[in-house]
Amino acid sequence: MKNYVLDMTDNQFKTTAKSIIDENYRLSQVVKWIYEKKSDSFENFTNLPEELREKFSERFFLRALRIISKEKSKVDDTTRYIFKTLDKKYFFAVFLSANGRNSVCVSSQIGCPVMCAFCYSGKVKFTRNLSRGEIIEQVLQIENDTKKKISGVLFMGMGEPMLNFTNVVFVLNSLLSNKEFGIGKRHITVSSVGIVPAIKKLADKNLGIRLALSLHTVDEKRRKRLISNNFSFKIEDILNAGRYYIEKTNSHLTIEYTLMKKINNSSADAHKLARLLKRHKLINSNVNVNLIPFNPLVCAKFQPPEHESIQKFKDILRFNKVVVNIRQAKGVDINAACGQLGDIESIL
Repeated sequence: MKNYVLDMTDNQFKTTAKSIIDENYRLSQVVKWIYEKKSDSFENFTNLPEELREKFSERFFLRALRIISKEKSKVDDTTRYIFKTLDKKYFFAVFLSANGRNSVCVSSQIGCPVMCAFCYSGKVKFTRNLSRGEIIEQVLQIENDTKKKISGVLFMGMGEPMLNFTNVVFVLNSLLSNKEFGIGKRHITVSSVGIVPAIKKLADKNLGIRLALSLHTVDEKRRKRLISNNFSFKIEDILNAGRYYIEKTNSHLTIEYTLMKKINNSSADAHKLARLLKRHKLINSNVNVNLIPFNPLVCAKFQPPEHESIQKFKDILRFNKVVVNIRQAKGVDINAACGQLGDIESIL
């Protein structure tokens, strides 16, 4: 049986490949072809003898995903991709371009077990975790397809990254490694609904990447309705984990808050959020609140607030010294914005 190269860490690959080739410089050449040159065929490894290329082809394969659909926004440079796995499963990834930087919003799972009521991904039944290689390959294939250097990665696609902890950490190490992707830690963000033990475990690894916590409300009962499978983690515990993360890593924390009309956008909500952040010592330059106006979908249950309401919510937070911004949605016209990745079957 062939081994999927991207599922293997650098050490795992080199150990397995020792039976084919023993020279370290040759192994380094192979790794360079895989990650830096992003080759999808061993035939392209032209600085290796043909005999070695054939041996690698017999023992390993480089791709497990196929791009079966892509759609580019008519409003911005956002492109939504649909990938198909070897076991005939489908999931999304999104290419984002802004201010001279190119990022990929990757998925970590097929479907999502969290099932947020306002997120279209939550409507897709959870099937399985994506492997290390399947997450990495999203970046490689999109970079090859766009012919643009990827300088940032966001774990904000389908799934809850902290429920696929081991594979996500493998990927983070690969993204940070100068031998592989060499992406700066400030340009990698992992978003989580608040899986407290995993967040603390990630903090202890001290990788220094940015963390985003999907809070969305300041009321426990309301959060239970919005995030039905919240794994019983309380808002207080989630914010404590966020503070632990930035204290341990000296990194950056984002509080994500999706604003929905008559649900969580009142002035009282804004004041309570400010008080919560102050109590948890999360009002400082390393913490910002990202306000996300709800992106309309086929779900008539939720609506975005009026512009004045959004601005008032922001002003209240700013008055309380909270660093806050309003996220500008990208790819709305192709259902690629925050919370819109979901119904693949209707697209295919």
